[in-house]
Parts: sequence; structure tokens; C-alpha cells
Amino acid sequence: MSMEGSTTGRNGIGKVLGGIGSTPVLLAIFMITLAFNAGVRRSHDLTWPPYMDHARDASFAQSILDGHYGEDPLYTGESMWFTPMVFTLEAYAVEFTGVDLQVLQARAGAFWNLLAPIVFFLLAWRWFGSSVAVVALAAYLFVLPGQEPGWAVATYSPLFLAMNFAQGLFFLMLLVLFRAFRSVSWVVWAAVGIGAGLLFLSHAAPAILIVAMIAIHIISRAIAAWRIRDRAQAGRYLLCGVAAGATFILVSLPLIWYVVGDYMLDQKDRIPTAFTYEPLSFRHADRFLFHNVTLFVAMGIAGLFLLFRGKRSPQRTLMLMWVGLTTTLALYAYLAMELGLKYGIMMPTSVPSFHFYSYLKTAMALGVGIAVLRMLQWVVDRYHGDRSAEFKRDRLAAMTAVLVLVGTLAIYPTNANRPDLVNTRMFSMTRMADTDATDMYTILRDKLPWEAVVLCDDELSLWVVMASARKTVATNASMANPYVLPAPREAARAQLLAALERSDPEAPKVLEAYHVTHVLVRTADIDRMPELTHWFPQSIHTNGTYALYAR
Repeated sequence: MSMEGSTTGRNGIGKVLGGIGSTPVLLAIFMITLAFNAGVRRSHDLTWPPYMDHARDASFAQSILDGHYGEDPLYTGESMWFTPMVFTLEAYAVEFTGVDLQVLQARAGAFWNLLAPIVFFLLAWRWFGSSVAVVALAAYLFVLPGQEPGWAVATYSPLFLAMNFAQGLFFLMLLVLFRAFRSVSWVVWAAVGIGAGLLFLSHAAPAILIVAMIAIHIISRAIAAWRIRDRAQAGRYLLCGVAAGATFILVSLPLIWYVVGDYMLDQKDRIPTAFTYEPLSFRHADRFLFHNVTLFVAMGIAGLFLLFRGKRSPQRTLMLMWVGLTTTLALYAYLAMELGLKYGIMMPTSVPSFHFYSYLKTAMALGVGIAVLRMLQWVVDRYHGDRSAEFKRDRLAAMTAVLVLVGTLAIYPTNANRPDLVNTRMFSMTRMADTDATDMYTILRDKLPWEAVVLCDDELSLWVVMASARKTVATNASMANPYVLPAPREAARAQLLAALERSDPEAPKVLEAYHVTHVLVRTADIDRMPELTHWFPQSIHTNGTYALYAR
């Protein structure tokens, strides 16, 4: 492509960082500051995070604070199963600062998630030049989210969740691969494996993309060398693959030790991976069209088309892999879900399809940058074709800066009040308003021993118990250990809750089987539970809404 990116690519990141006083960098700082302001404004005073995903992360973080890393905080006798980087960071941040875990979860994302737009900007500059980078960053921050939730599209968000935090590491790994694809040093590829392992500990979806890119590159280069009978070169590529694989496994041990060593990756609960973001299902095609028949998507596709028609380059190869893999994996994940639910055909699954959709739309932000720059180049060439190359370059940079600045100021008020930010704040405020739930959560966390098992219904397991990292008989299958079959636990919970209302001679066996020590109920339900004090005679704590009893 005849873009400034070709020169910038050769000069490296050092030139990017060296231009700290340049207009593109100032524009990037301005845009990131605006996005950060919107995020902080919606989260600075929250004391509880909005989603059940945060409660799940809190349970694992609390397990570390309680000295039980590697154990499932919800099910007795089970092992850790979720990617540990974010909740480990949360645990150490709480230990270091003394800030309450829920306050940290509600507010820290606005700061820690800044890694994503910063590295995205550096990536776009490294690959395609400063003008593309500022346009792509504007698209990524202010246009890409549209009306979609912050967990469904990859953009800057104050939500401190693995899927949001991992974006920055994914973009960083693309920068690493941009360098590594030109190397046959096993040391370089060992470093690549370390980075991929850290990304995997952060979130599985971007790690799958990066590992697939590594595998495609190593295998294709080794085969190409073998075909021309360059056995030595083929051997070097294979050694690079082994080095990357070995370091990846080594760094990933804090998770794969459990999911492979204890569970052999045998997912018995397929509900979490079967989750489908509604606009990605055929029955909600109208929502998909609403979010994707847009100028952003049209420009993104046009820019990617221009890139793929251009000259072969490392960034073109990586973008082809990026777009091809995200599209293929998103379709596969959705197909596996449909076949499993409708026809009982169980195909291997990893993560829900929306994670790959998210990264596909991020690639389109780069496409928007490419398309806009190409249009501006056409304008400059048409009206200033007889001027010097330096004049046209300066005019192009000036036009790009003005377009980005005016466009950002125009769209920012809408972006800062998008449903994603408004609704998540509302969800947090709703949870904060239930002070009785927070009071009971504190009692569970501080007064009950680690091995305590609390019987409660599905909603209370998520709303109160989960964040405390105290065990329960069963919780919502979408938030539960996917390596544990949910049906027996759900049946046991239903039987025990029914035994609170009417006598059940089998209840003692079930109580012992699941090591139940406590029961949590709503005070409004106690009158219809005449057997409650028979099984749980000791009142531990009661407030206006909830009551906790012990056996």
C-alpha cells in the first residue's frame, strides 16, 4: 500500500515514541483522555460492580486472599477453572492498597483498561502510520461501540473484566508477532510463547487467536522450506515452534495445571460456552443488521479490502489471519452451539462466539483508518497534484487531524452517554441499594470458614453468596465450574429447599453428601418454611431482607 505506514514500519516503535510532541500523539492523548473521562465519570463513586461476572471474579480473588488459590471457591472439592490474571491482580491490589474488593472492581477498570487504547494506537501507527492510527483510534473509541454493550465489542470500557483487560495484551502480542514473523531465532519465539501464555492467563479468546496465528506461520514456513529442500531452515522453524509451545505451556501452568491435570478439559457443563449474544443469533438477525449495517462497518470492510489487495507485507499477513480467524471461529462457535442444542451433536467448544465477533469489529476500526486515509489522499492528489510531496504530506496530516478532532467532538457527547455506560452504572446502583445483601455478604465472608457450604436458591447464590467465596450446593450454570455436571447439584438444591417446607426423610443424606453447613433465605419466605429450624436450628445473622442459619 502507498501509505506512510510502510516507512513508519521500518523505523519502528522508537520513532513512534520519539514523536511525543507530534500532532498525532497529542490527538491520541486527547481522545483517550475523553474516553477515560467518560469511564471515570460513570464509575468513580461506585462501591459495587454491575455484573455477575464480577461476582465470579471476586470469588476467585477472595480465594487467593483466604489462601486457597487453585480451589473452586463455590464447589467443595473442585479446582480452579477460570483464567486467573484479572482476579489475581485484584487480589494483590486489595492486599497492597487495602481497598475493598468490590470498590476496586467497580472503579479500577477505568484505569487498567487504558492499556487497550494506548497499545491499539501504537499498533496502528507501527503498521500503517500516524494518520491511519489517529483515525483508527477515533473509530475504536467512539464509533465502534455504537449501542452495543462494552462486554460485546472490543473498545475502551470502565468494566474491569477479563475480556476488556485482555484487549491491550492482544494488541501487544500483535506487535510482538510483527517482529517475530521476520525471525527464525528460537529465543525470539520462546519470548513469543511467554507472551501468549500471559495472554491465555488473561482470557482464552484472544489467546486462541494468537496461538492460531503462531501455528499458521510456523507450519506454513516450515512446509515452504521443506518443499524447496531447505531442511535446515525447516528445522529452524520447527525449533521455533517447539520453543514457543514449551514456554507457552510453562507460563500457562497456573491454569492448565487444573483444567488439564484435574479435568482433562472435559467440559460437562456446556451452558457457559453456549451463551449467544442475541444479535449474533439467526432469530435476532434484525438486531445484527441494526448494529452492523452502518457506515463504520462499510468503511471498515472497504479499508480491509484495500489492504488485502495491496502488496504483501507482515501487517497484511497478520490482518488476513486476524480477520479470517475471528470470522471462522465466531461461525464455528455459533454452529457448535446450535448443533448441540438442537440435534445433540457435541462439538468441542472453548468460548462463546461474541468474543471473536468483538475482535473482528476491532479489525474493522483499522480498516476505517485505512479507508479514510485513502480518501483523503485522493482529495489531496486531485486538488494539489502539482505540489511537492512534502506539501501534500503536510496537507494530508492537517486534513486528518481536523477531521479526527471535529468528528471526535461531534460524537463524544453521544458516546459518553451510550447505553453501555449508563446501564452498567444503573446495575451497580441497584446492587449498592441492597445494603442488606452487602451486609450478609460481609457476614458470609468474614464469619464463615472457608469450607462452609451455604444452601440457597439460584438468585441468592449470585446476588449474595458468590462474591464471598463461600461454597454453595449449586449456582447458576452459566457462572459455575464448566467441568462439573450441573444437573445433580441443581436437583439436590431443589430437594433441600423443598425440605425446608415439608418433611423429607432423605434430606439428611443429601445435606451430608454436599457438606451443607448453613442456609440463606429471605426473611419474607421464613413463614412458609416450617422445617427450617429443624434442619438449621442456629440463627447466625438476620437483617431486614435476609437470614442466615446454621446446622
